[in-house]
Amino acid sequence: MTTIMKDLNRLIPVLIGLWRRGRGIKTGGKPRDALLPEETYTVSRMVRELSRGLTRERDLAGDVYFSSPDFLGAYLLYFWPVSYVQGRILLEEAGGSLGSALDLGAGPGPLSLALLDRGAGSVVACDRSGPGLELAASAAGAAGRRIITRKWDAEMPLPEGKFDIITMGHLLNELWRDRTDKQDLRFALMERAALSLAPGGRILVIEPALLETARDLLRLRDRLVAAGYRVESPCIYQEACPALPEGTCHAEFSWEPPRIVRDLARRSRVSARENLKASYFIVTPGADAAARTEGVYRVVSDSMLSKSGRLRYFVCGPGGRFTLSAKREPARGPIRAFFTLNRGDIVRFSGTEARENGRGLTETSRVDVVKRRTDLR
Repeated sequence: MTTIMKDLNRLIPVLIGLWRRGRGIKTGGKPRDALLPEETYTVSRMVRELSRGLTRERDLAGDVYFSSPDFLGAYLLYFWPVSYVQGRILLEEAGGSLGSALDLGAGPGPLSLALLDRGAGSVVACDRSGPGLELAASAAGAAGRRIITRKWDAEMPLPEGKFDIITMGHLLNELWRDRTDKQDLRFALMERAALSLAPGGRILVIEPALLETARDLLRLRDRLVAAGYRVESPCIYQEACPALPEGTCHAEFSWEPPRIVRDLARRSRVSARENLKASYFIVTPGADAAARTEGVYRVVSDSMLSKSGRLRYFVCGPGGRFTLSAKREPARGPIRAFFTLNRGDIVRFSGTEARENGRGLTETSRVDVVKRRTDLR
């Protein structure tokens, strides 16, 4: 089991204990790391409603849903573990020192705890929800940690100080979503955040992997690149995103969901979260966008099989976004790695031939995996 999953399993009893305490449920004689059947039934009804409101009809996005104890409890037991693991994976990808961190839109603190467990020396958690922040502080305290909480909304100044990393987890898509100038306002928030970064600092933004939210994030990414920001991850290509205007892009990680997430998913009939999907970027202001490894590409799709029997992936890198394909035949020689690729892997290839929609691998081609995506299975 990975360190990330060990840390999450250590936190599950904390989350369950906080939920029971919030509902006035005595904990004596109850399992610390699992809900009783009647508790699962109670939470699952609210998980279903919250999931519908955030990912389907989206009528709750931007609403103060953490003011509802039932919604807050559903988030704590189902969405919190997912957001925590997403945060840990992407913070590992961000790398570097996490001495001081600012978590904007922290809610009940999944990213705040992810920052602490990743090694941040101090975390300031900001949100407009007082109950959410109280839970974040309680979760940290029960885990033997400490976060600083600040009541904050996007119209307010950011807390004073300089931060090595600023995180925005599932925040931007809920800000100004009905405004025609929402992209201007979100860009302005990013610019304000950049002013609060310490030298070498970066901003991690995580958004739902929905079509609307992913495209909005790519549009914001393009505006940042045009303003001189460098996308540290996932993009290798540092020009306007070639997936737009019709396409989209998201990351996907394999994991083994904890029992509480599986049980609530089954009972509420929502996603079992067997794969963690997210749209994200990590950006640094004022960096040299040209400083990139030549010939390196990221796989940005799942595998596809063409009518002609060729296996294809979309890749994105210095040459833009295009398909890389090969005949389906016994994997051998220097292109063997091609048949093991997953969305998110970083590869280098050579000796390809031009094809109608991209590049094709031949007997003289070579494929090397530079970095595998992070998986927790």
